[in-house]
Amino acid sequence: MSDIVSSKIVKTRKPCRCFFCAELYPKGTTMRGTVSVDGGEISYEHVCDVCDAYIRKYWHYGDECGYGEIKENDPEGWEEIKASLYNPIDKS
Repeated sequence: MSDIVSSKIVKTRKPCRCFFCAELYPKGTTMRGTVSVDGGEISYEHVCDVCDAYIRKYWHYGDECGYGEIKENDPEGWEEIKASLYNPIDKS
């Protein structure tokens, strides 16, 4: 299991892919930048808003996921979160 060293909201300086869904996002996208250490190896990942919300809703401490696996393993759940973020239902 990796340890998160730093996690903050960043604006991308070039096009990049979200680690958890593998979607390509354009330069200037606001994403979560996370630095983690696993077995002495340091890694930096970008996390899109959809995957960030998915993780907060569905993950438990100790869950692990590889590159692109959130969207690959639960496309319906990922699309549900995306729809709730970008097409919210107006309850007024």
